Amino acid sequence: MKCYLTCCFAGFIVLDENCTLIDYELFPRGKLAERLTNVQNGNLTKEEESVLKRIVKKHDKVVIETNIPHSRYKNLKDNPKFEFETPNTGGEFLRSNIVEILLKAGFLESEDDFGRIIHDLSIELTEEKLKKASEAEDLLLIQAINAIDDLDEATGKLVERLREWYAVHFPEFGRVKNHENYVRLIADHGHRDAIIDSGLLNSDMGFKKSIERSMGAEINELDLSVLQGFAASIKSTQESKKSITDYVDAKMEEIAPNLRDLCGSSLGAKLIAHVGSIKRLSMLPSGTVQVLGAEKALFRHLKTGERPPKHGLIFQHPEVRGAKWWVRGKIARTLASKISLAVRKDVFSGDYDPQIKESFQKRVEEITKANPFPKRSTKSLKPDKKEKTKKRKKRDKYKKKISDYY
Repeated sequence: MKCYLTCCFAGFIVLDENCTLIDYELFPRGKLAERLTNVQNGNLTKEEESVLKRIVKKHDKVVIETNIPHSRYKNLKDNPKFEFETPNTGGEFLRSNIVEILLKAGFLESEDDFGRIIHDLSIELTEEKLKKASEAEDLLLIQAINAIDDLDEATGKLVERLREWYAVHFPEFGRVKNHENYVRLIADHGHRDAIIDSGLLNSDMGFKKSIERSMGAEINELDLSVLQGFAASIKSTQESKKSITDYVDAKMEEIAPNLRDLCGSSLGAKLIAHVGSIKRLSMLPSGTVQVLGAEKALFRHLKTGERPPKHGLIFQHPEVRGAKWWVRGKIARTLASKISLAVRKDVFSGDYDPQIKESFQKRVEEITKANPFPKRSTKSLKPDKKEKTKKRKKRDKYKKKISDYY
């Protein structure tokens, strides 16, 4: 004798070969969302184990409709009697007559309860998923790295304004190329005489000899206080950026140690922020990782037939940025494959593996040694007519596809 076991939002329902209700195990009313989440995550619930223990004694075959891995059922008693079929006859009958069956099982008091329970349960499940999504650690990392980019942009404009403003009073001070030193000296000392007397204008800052007289204009105390306050606010912004940078580094070490070791904290965090989450990044093939951030160039290649981009965000990696132009594409492709490996290691195992970076560096050395000089092109510098015609046909074909949507 055969029976069917299937699950719904109310619990586990058992039907016989004639699709008649013969047994059930309902979820507690206050824990419907929790139990459904466990089922969706591929876990056996105590309700399912309880009903299986009862029906397996009375039936020769139990056909289970489930998305849970079948290996989870091997530890249950009499598991050879279990068969797995999704969907099965009992499940389809239950979904077609769910209100009637739940009334017989005593889960519903009337047909009107069905809509109300489904509505409340849907809201509860959605709220729970939103809560878990907002608790993801990589979301905090994404916001932090985006904040650093915003601070970089804002600080660059503010420092430029400060340099033009303070040059009226002390134009020679523009030799200080480091923005942090420039802002700090103005914020701490203010007047040019105080900066000169501090003795900090040395050769490291671009001053080969001391300044005795400045060609700048004199300013009064009110103007100087406003200018010094402006410099102090920029200094505070720079300190905020530094503290957030330290936070990103610590966060990357916690959630993506292999990616941090391979790319550095800043580039690794930017890759995660670009795709939205570290899990989504781990699902991307290395070819997609290689051109992340170069989407415009990629679509231009598809539209006009120009050369495809060799790299996107990963150009910021020192090994790619500092490579010779003729090997840059090979190194970028190698780095992208190692990034995919590192991220998957971080997401699915969490174990730190220093060999990922070591193998990348070894491969870079091999590529550099194997390609000391650029390869001589066998093609003519001027494109032939066949190639021009081929590109034109490809462009016309693309335009025709685009025009079909308008």
